[in-house]
Amino acid sequence: MTNENNLPKNTDDKVSKRTLVIAVFAAVLVTFFTLEWNGLIQHNEKKDDYPVAEYKAVFIEKQENKQYRLSHKPSNQTAICNGGYLFITSDIDDGMQGLLVDYKNRGVRCIPDTLKAQNKQ
Repeated sequence: MTNENNLPKNTDDKVSKRTLVIAVFAAVLVTFFTLEWNGLIQHNEKKDDYPVAEYKAVFIEKQENKQYRLSHKPSNQTAICNGGYLFITSDIDDGMQGLLVDYKNRGVRCIPDTLKAQNKQ
């Protein structure tokens, strides 16, 4: 036989919700300040040097019927060729403009007035 019946049952090991919330909040704060103190949280000092949006190129094969799968919703952005480089401007915010660059921060070149030349032909 075992002595399981002789052991007192302890049901008072509950933690209040208030204590649990305070403990989790304190743990998050201690973690944040420890990471900040050790310099493991990186802060960008130059506010002008952050990505505004990411773009990807879609490869379009030459097709006879020229039907491409693109979204019909506008992107609220317009590309402008200025000084031989491609700039992206926001249609909503006039002050938002950025130079389109590749993965090595090299400006993407453009040929000005190509649409006008193609429409004349």
